[in-house]
Amino acid sequence: MTKTLKTISTLAMALFLAAGLLASPATAAKKDVTLVVTELPAQVRLIPGESIVLSLSTNATTGYTWDTAVSGTKKAIKVNKGVYAAPAETGMVGVPGTTTWMITAKSVGTATVTVKTTSPGGQTSSDGKLKIIVMKK
Repeated sequence: MTKTLKTISTLAMALFLAAGLLASPATAAKKDVTLVVTELPAQVRLIPGESIVLSLSTNATTGYTWDTAVSGTKKAIKVNKGVYAAPAETGMVGVPGTTTWMITAKSVGTATVTVKTTSPGGQTSSDGKLKIIVMKK
């Protein structure tokens, strides 16, 4: 008799848990998806309010720095200042980290983000372009 009650309570608990797991996707909050661009040249299409992340490998030990310039319909996008993240602690010198820019679509238009490298001596060069087309909703 005790074994039967134990089996019934185990089955009841399993059904209760299964019902909870089955119900959870329907009640789960909608998650935002982030597009991360890691190679240039590239092109993306956005609607106002959407954002993307531009993430490029950066080795701060070389003295080179990244910068961005916007051309075209400048008011179509907002480019936040690049943020450098050091690499995970590897014990190795000269391991690159990443510089990340958040780019948000503001209004309809086409803008191009040009990524420029500045050497320790001050020379700049264009390393790639990201074309952003902001469309109507």
